[in-house]
Amino acid sequence: MAAYLERGCQFVIVARKTAPLLALLREAEWKLSPKTDADAQCEFTYQPDGWEKAFRFVALRYEQPPKPADEVEQYQLFATGQYTYRVFVTDMPEPIHLVVAFYNGRAGAENLIKEANNDAGLAAHPSG
Repeated sequence: MAAYLERGCQFVIVARKTAPLLALLREAEWKLSPKTDADAQCEFTYQPDGWEKAFRFVALRYEQPPKPADEVEQYQLFATGQYTYRVFVTDMPEPIHLVVAFYNGRAGAENLIKEANNDAGLAAHPSG
């Protein structure tokens, strides 16, 4: 974070899902997310412990289907929906779907670079 702030770069990075952040996600005001692949989206400002200031956090929520009855522990009366979250920290002002699209594009490029280095052996060639 310090490097991005020091250089004045805009950023979108994946947030570590700590217990306080997960509590905020559970309490957040979720809205439908028609422009992403998620079921819902939210955003809020949060300052994690040790950070010098608060930042914008954007999150996507994906509902997971309940486990089949034979996989549910007996003490449960009913299976509740569980969620998977994708959470990002950003200073970009764009709408959530554009922030996520920017991150996804960058992540796709990083995967291609990793594949080129590892699978195609490009790491063994000077590429100055």
